[in-house]
Amino acid sequence: MKTWKIAVAVALVMLTAASAYAKGTTKMSHDSGTSKGNWTFAAQGGMSMPTGDYGNVASTGFNFGGLANYWMNPQWGFGPDIAYHANNASDAVKTALAVIDPGAELKFSTIQYGAHAIYNIPMQGGTMFPYLQGGVSEYNFKAKTTGGTAPGDVSDNKFGFNLGGGLDFGATPTVNFGVNGAYHYVTTDPATNWFGIQGRVTFKMPTK
Repeated sequence: MKTWKIAVAVALVMLTAASAYAKGTTKMSHDSGTSKGNWTFAAQGGMSMPTGDYGNVASTGFNFGGLANYWMNPQWGFGPDIAYHANNASDAVKTALAVIDPGAELKFSTIQYGAHAIYNIPMQGGTMFPYLQGGVSEYNFKAKTTGGTAPGDVSDNKFGFNLGGGLDFGATPTVNFGVNGAYHYVTTDPATNWFGIQGRVTFKMPTK
């Protein structure tokens, strides 16, 4: 619960700051690649860090994925996204398995697919483009045991959401590099949640 409150507080602060800044500027940098009617495509990858109950059984792992954005105007866009998250068992679980079932290994994986909206925080020129992003997804969560006396796996599809933001840097007129972070919440019982931190490269398809 504490982690969720922190995530909401951070998002509210960022939104407030963005609104206050927007009152002082209306010009978007022409290099942002977010003109009305154009598309951007991105590939990203990084770390997935479990929190809450999930953090008790899983350790920090990795993720990779991609997304597309259709821009309604220079600030607002939306589109589909997909990602894969993988985590090993925590040290506590590994220790317990070594006693209960020597040779057994437990791993977790999640396939995320859904849709999101993105908001570019207005900036006056420059080559840095901060943004906020949130979405809803279907998460296919799997726990797999290998070795030991009872190998096998269990999986489930659950609804969830993600909320975060990031910062892009203009490298060329058609490519941005950046970093972003997001909090994921999946409605399993108990809830499965984690923070993802990724590097991202974005390819822009300008309108005519």
